[in-house]
Amino acid sequence: MRRMLLVVLLLVTSCGVAAEETVTVLGPWDPGGKEGKAFLATLDRFTRDTGIEVRYRGVRTVNAILRLSDLAGSAPDVAVLSSPAELARYARAGRLARLPRDPGVQERQYLALDDPARPYGVVVKTDLKSLVWYDRTVGTAAAAPFTSFADLVERGQQVRARGGVVPWCIGVKSGAESGWPGTDWIEDILLHLYGADAYERWARGDLAWTSAEVRGAWLAWHRLLETSGMLTQSRTMLLTAWNEHPPTPCAMEHQASFLRPQGWGVHPFPGDNSAVSVDVAGLFHDRPAARRLLAFLASRQGQQEWTGRAGGGFFSPRTDLDRAAAYRGDDIGLLVANRLAGSSRCLDGSDFMPQAVGTAFATAVLEFLADPRAEALDGILGRVEEVRRSVPPADWLRDACS
Repeated sequence: MRRMLLVVLLLVTSCGVAAEETVTVLGPWDPGGKEGKAFLATLDRFTRDTGIEVRYRGVRTVNAILRLSDLAGSAPDVAVLSSPAELARYARAGRLARLPRDPGVQERQYLALDDPARPYGVVVKTDLKSLVWYDRTVGTAAAAPFTSFADLVERGQQVRARGGVVPWCIGVKSGAESGWPGTDWIEDILLHLYGADAYERWARGDLAWTSAEVRGAWLAWHRLLETSGMLTQSRTMLLTAWNEHPPTPCAMEHQASFLRPQGWGVHPFPGDNSAVSVDVAGLFHDRPAARRLLAFLASRQGQQEWTGRAGGGFFSPRTDLDRAAAYRGDDIGLLVANRLAGSSRCLDGSDFMPQAVGTAFATAVLEFLADPRAEALDGILGRVEEVRRSVPPADWLRDACS
C-alpha cells in the first residue's frame, strides 16, 4: 500500500513538473510561412536554453480563436495580438496577469492602462506603416524622397500625366477586416498634416471625427485620389485585395513594411513622425515558465535571435539591436529598422481605439470608396462620431505616441 501511494505521488509530481515546463502560445504567424518558421526557430532556441517546451498555435484569426478559447476556459498561457485595444479588453476584465517590470525589457515595449507600473502587454514585434513603395521598372516620379504631402500629391499627378500606368495601387479588401488599408492612409495623413498631438487626442477619443483635423485628413486623401485620377476606380479598390495589384500596372503603393513588393523601392511617408503597427503579447496564466518565455521574446537576446532568423521579415521594437549586422546587404530592411528606432512613433489608430470605433473607421473607408463625393463625407464621419460618443471614457487607451 505504501509503495502504491509512492507511485501515485511520483506520477502527480511528474505531471506537475511537465505542466510547469510547458507553455502554450497563440499567435498570428502561420507555422508554415516565413514569419512562422522564424518564430518557431526562436522558440526552439528558448527551449534549448531553458528546457521549457513551447507549444505554438498560429492562426490569422487570433482574436476570434482567443475569444472562443477564453469562453471555454482553455486560453493559452501567452497570446500575441495585433490590437493593443483588444488585449486591453482582457486586462480590464481581469483575464490578464499584469506584468512585472523586467530590466531586460525596454520601457517603450510595455503597454499600460491606468498604472504605468503594472503593464498589461509587451510589444514583441513591430512594422512601419508610414511607407510609400514605388515600382522602379515603370519610370515613376517617385525616385526621390517625398518632402511633403503636397509633394506626394504632385507625384501622382505627374504619373497620371505621363500615362501608361495607374499612379496608386490601392486595394482595401481583406475579408471581415476590409477597409484597413484606407485607415492607414487617413492615419498617416492626419499625423503628417496635423502632428502627433492631434493624432494622440484623436486616438484616445478626445478629438471628434467631425473636427477640422479629422475632416481635413479625409479631404486630403480625397484630393490625392482626385488629382491622380483614382476616384473613378474607387469601386475597383473595394474589390481588390490589400496584397494584390489591379489588372492595370500601378506605380506607387502606400503600404506597411510587411508587404514589401519584390524589386520595388521605398521612401518613408513625409514627416518626422511614423505610424506603426505592433504585435503585443499578454500573459493569460501567470506561471513562472510563461513569464520567462515572455521576457525572452522581448529581450535583446530573443529579439536578435528572431531578427537573425527572419531578416527583412521581422522588425524589432527595441532600439539596441545591431541593425547594421541584422540587415547587412538589405538596404530596405535597414532603412525600415532605422526609421522604427529613430523616429517618433504613433501606434496604428484603428488598432489602438476600442473595437467598435475601429470597426466604424474601417466601415467609413468602405462607404467613402463606394460614394467618394466630398459632400457625402460629413454623413460618413458623423456616423463614426456617434460611435465614438457611445464608448465609455474608461474604454479608451492613452499614450498612442511616444
